[in-house]
Amino acid sequence: MNFKIIPILIMVLSLIFLGCVEEKPGVTPVPTPTATPTATPTPELTVVPTTVQPTPTPAIVRTQALYTSDVDELYGFRKVTVRNGSSNYTNRTLTINAGDTIKWISVTDANYPLTIVSKEGLWNNSSSRMKYSLSWFNYTFNEPGNYEVYIEEFPKIAHQKIIVNP
Repeated sequence: MNFKIIPILIMVLSLIFLGCVEEKPGVTPVPTPTATPTATPTPELTVVPTTVQPTPTPAIVRTQALYTSDVDELYGFRKVTVRNGSSNYTNRTLTINAGDTIKWISVTDANYPLTIVSKEGLWNNSSSRMKYSLSWFNYTFNEPGNYEVYIEEFPKIAHQKIIVNP
């Protein structure tokens, strides 16, 4: 039984002491300072547009072709053969690409001198003179366009037309 009295006694004493506490007149309670939260600006993300560069298409490396045109006093520009390319020779019109070379070879039976002349004046006519059979003259066409050549000594023989593609 003694054990029940002790807790009751502690409670009674606690209530007595709690009631003895008084407020002091004229004293204002001071609030405890609390930290005021401040907003921190969130950095704005700047979107920088990027330009996607297209992948360059590799240039097609083309081997320059060498065209050989047989020339004589009877038929003029009679035959064209090609090395490192394909031949497109129809009606005395040859289609080539810029950078290709044409080599005219004299195949005369009687060793007639033949001079290849460019209507557009691409070369000096003295350099294109083939004095005897199997002599030759060549020219590299670097600019696209349509060109025409003929044999100076036989101007009535059909002219050779050359189409140079880029």
